[in-house]
Amino acid sequence: MARTVLLKAQRRSAVGRHQVRRLRAQGKIPAVLYGRKGHVALEIGALELVEAFHGRGTEKVLIDLQVEAAEKAEHKLAFLQDVQAHPLTDRILHVDLHELSADEKIHTEVEVRAVGDPVGVRTGGGLLQAPIRHLRISCLPHDLPESIAVDVEAMGVGESIHVGDVSPPAGVEFLNAKDQVLFTITAPQTEEAPSAQEAKEPELVRARKEAEEGAKE
Repeated sequence: MARTVLLKAQRRSAVGRHQVRRLRAQGKIPAVLYGRKGHVALEIGALELVEAFHGRGTEKVLIDLQVEAAEKAEHKLAFLQDVQAHPLTDRILHVDLHELSADEKIHTEVEVRAVGDPVGVRTGGGLLQAPIRHLRISCLPHDLPESIAVDVEAMGVGESIHVGDVSPPAGVEFLNAKDQVLFTITAPQTEEAPSAQEAKEPELVRARKEAEEGAKE
């Protein structure tokens, strides 16, 4: 199942380009928590955000979001929806979070991973191909898997594994078409031998050239 990390945040009053820049200069990241009742502007410590995710932004992680207030902290279950980063420095500029309900299913995508060394690659010289890298799924938040592992060890050349061939984890439903290919082993590419006509063409060119040279003499 997906990891759950604790992340602290504060309600944000700073809005507008200049105030947000000042916020980033203070080592904080502007964020927005989207929920069914609207959205809330937040600020999160940049260092705390990086440490919580260990640089693995593509990994599916549930967030125990602790929103600090004057009276007491409020805990919300959330999901990292989007991270905006600077195109040159990769510095995080903004984060979008999605509030979750523990008893409400979510629709998202998870990575599909091949496990094992296919026999068609190991002994047949084939090539393992993965037409898609992620699967669309539906599940409750606490059933969210980090990834879907698929055993490809027994695959031979010309064989494929489809979505319908894989058993989803408990509580998870695959939303992709069952006949969609996840993995396939293609045959090794070989250089084709020249045809008889292609083999004759260099000889004809050489004979023509020799004849032209003889005529010049």
